[in-house]
Amino acid sequence: MSINDKELINLLKKFPDENPNPVIRISKDGILEYFNTPSKDIIKYYGLSLKEKIPDQILTHLNQTLRKSKHNFELKINSSSFQFKAIYIEGLQSVNIYGTDITAKKVIDKFPDSNPNPVIRIDYKGIVKYFNSASTYIMKELELSLENLMPKHIIEKISNNKMKFELPIGKRVYLFHAIKVHEFNFFIMYGTDITDTKDKEQILQKLSKYFSPQVYNSIFSGQLDVTINTSRKDLTVFFSDIKSFTTITEKLEPEVLTKLITSYLTAMTDIAIEYGGTVDKYIGDAIMIFFGDPNSNGKKRDAIACVSMALKMKKALKTLRKSWEETGLSESLDVRMGIHTDVCTVGNFGSEDRLDYTVLGNGVNLASRLESSASSNEILISENTHNLVKNEIKCIYYDTIQVKGKSHPIKTFQVVRKFQGQKVSQKINAASEGFSLSIDKRKIKDIDEVISVLEDSIDKLTD
Repeated sequence: MSINDKELINLLKKFPDENPNPVIRISKDGILEYFNTPSKDIIKYYGLSLKEKIPDQILTHLNQTLRKSKHNFELKINSSSFQFKAIYIEGLQSVNIYGTDITAKKVIDKFPDSNPNPVIRIDYKGIVKYFNSASTYIMKELELSLENLMPKHIIEKISNNKMKFELPIGKRVYLFHAIKVHEFNFFIMYGTDITDTKDKEQILQKLSKYFSPQVYNSIFSGQLDVTINTSRKDLTVFFSDIKSFTTITEKLEPEVLTKLITSYLTAMTDIAIEYGGTVDKYIGDAIMIFFGDPNSNGKKRDAIACVSMALKMKKALKTLRKSWEETGLSESLDVRMGIHTDVCTVGNFGSEDRLDYTVLGNGVNLASRLESSASSNEILISENTHNLVKNEIKCIYYDTIQVKGKSHPIKTFQVVRKFQGQKVSQKINAASEGFSLSIDKRKIKDIDEVISVLEDSIDKLTD
């Protein structure tokens, strides 16, 4: 053996001192020749000292290493587990045993076995390294087994740091939490079967279409008991319907009619929800909405919200009217609206088996009567409502109507528009050479007709 060979051997003997993991050297004859500092607990466990014979348990692994030149094995020492790699070094006539503490990894490997929820471990390449029994359904549906590559769409979610995601698998839906374990270079996917929850969500979503959002939220938040229960409250009630709707329906195919009425009711309902109205019911083309229950901003603000809603509905009709005209209808989309504020009885009416959340009382009847008395595309409100909204919404006196059950006529008002800033004068006067204009808004019953006359005049002027 040359001097250089001896130096190399001495270097190899010294090198393990710097290794943070256990390194043990045993001669071919089974004599302990060396161990580094991280190996002290292992040596102590077996009661060994240098130059002593190793116990039979380790001797068995030594003999296997001498036969194969390499040998891997595990040992449990006290409460720790070690993975050992034994290599025969011919130049030293010894076996070096390199150890790695795998206690944490063993815990991680074992823990998911008892987990009632799916646990899947994949390496950084997306290869399945482990799955527990609760993951069997998932693995079967994905046609996976150990050492198989996870589907691309799952790997992409994890690679894009989407550590929480829902995934439909077969007939079930799972919520996965992916955790990156840097120490062992793998991901752990913890799954929760949320199929039943998703099914319930879908059912509730379907049920929500049969309730106004306010009523729906009140029921499922526990604020509203699903029992026969009513109360007296100040409400603002709204009615609307399409003029000559029966005539219109006779001229349309069922499919076309369904499409048009759906678009109309959807648009109106969206506006009602926007302003906080409770949609009570649809009666064919008619809509009943009320403000003040189950949520209220006060009698005055509820009335203003209702009338503001009606104004926006009136504006939305211009767009809807064009779509109706495209069907070839000769009749225009003309809608009447009526609004009244009064004390009404509101709540759950019906039997023990079937309930209807609605409003009853003379206030409802009067709102309906105002709607039927309104002109086409006009909003007619009662004096009660007018007194609440007049400082924010421009209205003009319309007429009186006689209502059954009322001893005196009811004053009605036509809604014009919201005030922009300060209240506007009731009279408009303007003059120039060859031109004069005088308008008394109190006497106007159809504002759209006036606007139309003005527009025609402008057109003639500019011809």
